[in-house]
Amino acid sequence: MFIVNRPETTLQIVHQCVELGIRRVWLHCSLGTNPKFALSLSSSSPEILRLCQENGIAVIPGACPNMFFQADPAHAMMRGLLRVVGGLNVR
Repeated sequence: MFIVNRPETTLQIVHQCVELGIRRVWLHCSLGTNPKFALSLSSSSPEILRLCQENGIAVIPGACPNMFFQADPAHAMMRGLLRVVGGLNVR
């Protein structure tokens, strides 16, 4: 499940993922995978990450898939920049 929304709506969607048994989510963030790095530009929040962890949902807490899947030049540049500054740390 890929989610691009405000955190308050994302929280509702993740609750639905729990109910439906969805085990993997990717939460969009314009500026990397650390929600603290760009909270105002993220679909994630600490509460959402905690909900995922408590329910066994594997989560990518940010970034944009366009940075990875046949990235256009702008997304490729953003990916490179975020790697340099530590903004793409995925566990």
